[in-house]
Amino acid sequence: MSMDVIKTKGKPFVDSEVDGAQRRLEELGYRQELNRNLSITGNVVMALSNVSPLMAAFVYALAAFATVGIATAPAALIQGFNVILIGFIIAELGSIYPVSGGLYSIISYILPKPLVFVAVFTFMIQAFIYPPSIALGVGQYLQILFPQLPQSVFATSVIAAITFIAALFIGLNSIVTNNRLAKILLLLQLLVIAVFLVVCFANPQRSLGDIVFSPQMLDGQGSGLTPAGFGAVLMGIGILCASIDGYPASLGFSEETKGSCRNIGKAALISAVSTAVLIVIVLIMSMIAAPDLQQFLTAPSPLLYTAETYLGALGSTLVNVGIIIASFSCLVVIINYMARVIYTGGRDGIWPKKINEFLTKVSSKSQIPWAATTLIAVVGCFLVFYSNLVVLVIYGGLAAATVYLLLAIGSINSRRKDPEITRPFRMPLFPIPSILVILFLIIAIGSQTPDVMLAVGIFIILALVYYYAYIRPRDMKGEKTSE
Repeated sequence: MSMDVIKTKGKPFVDSEVDGAQRRLEELGYRQELNRNLSITGNVVMALSNVSPLMAAFVYALAAFATVGIATAPAALIQGFNVILIGFIIAELGSIYPVSGGLYSIISYILPKPLVFVAVFTFMIQAFIYPPSIALGVGQYLQILFPQLPQSVFATSVIAAITFIAALFIGLNSIVTNNRLAKILLLLQLLVIAVFLVVCFANPQRSLGDIVFSPQMLDGQGSGLTPAGFGAVLMGIGILCASIDGYPASLGFSEETKGSCRNIGKAALISAVSTAVLIVIVLIMSMIAAPDLQQFLTAPSPLLYTAETYLGALGSTLVNVGIIIASFSCLVVIINYMARVIYTGGRDGIWPKKINEFLTKVSSKSQIPWAATTLIAVVGCFLVFYSNLVVLVIYGGLAAATVYLLLAIGSINSRRKDPEITRPFRMPLFPIPSILVILFLIIAIGSQTPDVMLAVGIFIILALVYYYAYIRPRDMKGEKTSE
């Protein structure tokens, strides 16, 4: 089905506590093909499993610590606030457009088509970058846990590829099976977080003000600490767009969430707020409790250094096991989420016909988009041999910031373009959240290194070329044929 056919006309619609989300999906021109069996809680569990707060803090935040040091603290507080603002935005828009494509689907309704394809391409960067970075994190922490394993980069990649294959087999099961597993694994990682936070709160080594207002970072030689300027804080915000992320996965399961459209908005906001609070607290407390900040920043895993100091070798081992479990759980869910985004793109006809037909294949037994799920795993198994975790997270963060910037702009455009449309979950204090997000992200994107900005710029150019060279001529040809 083409994107033109599914565009809403901005008219009011009736939400229903019983089946409002499914009715709205059908109004938008889609058939209910996925298994709608998730409650709000189930949706949030899947989203938080995708976020994996333990993995985000212990694995993804490595990029921030390695790049901006303790400036990660003020950057995390700012980005945490930014995430809550984005939560209000996606709650409103997700309740209007309850489609499994998540952010991609929303943006396709609220922005002009050229910008839609910019969002699609930058989102695809995340779809194929985030999973291999998580798998590499599993590999690295398994090597820390079992020092007798080969410690080479190639060995890390092999472990990551095996992890990918295992996650794929789980991901190809039904959404109900995946949700049950996600609940168990999420409970385990929340337990590890609770233990870690209790230890950190019991052993403060410095104040919150010390790390927020006087942050330090490693000097050029890595042999000492030097004051971190505000530019480092701004750069950290962009990097943390990847670390404090994953909550929009709530929208990726819109077509599998029961009840009203408002339920989807509630799930999205709860997911965003929970993500911000959990990850920011873990990051902040790890720095407050770290015995020595220089050793903290030079450790293979800064947070694991803090944990081992107070919990000993056994406690550190248990935390390490929790990180591996959390990361694997996150990998399973993010493969599921990104597969639904790719599936929805194929269903909307954004690629050539043969590719669309392949990407929209759904298992008749498990009702899972198996082709898109398998594609992500296959590409991921390839990328783990040609990737660096820190670099992947930095690029993924900038890609995420670009998508959220477009989303915030689109939220303003939606209120202007469709003033009469029903908004089951209305963003409070509009347009303040949208304006603040735009300002935060423009500054954060502009503070990144030139090579990172150049790479994402190339993807944006490719997106525009693809739209004007293929999509627009195809759509114009279709309009002439229909006439």
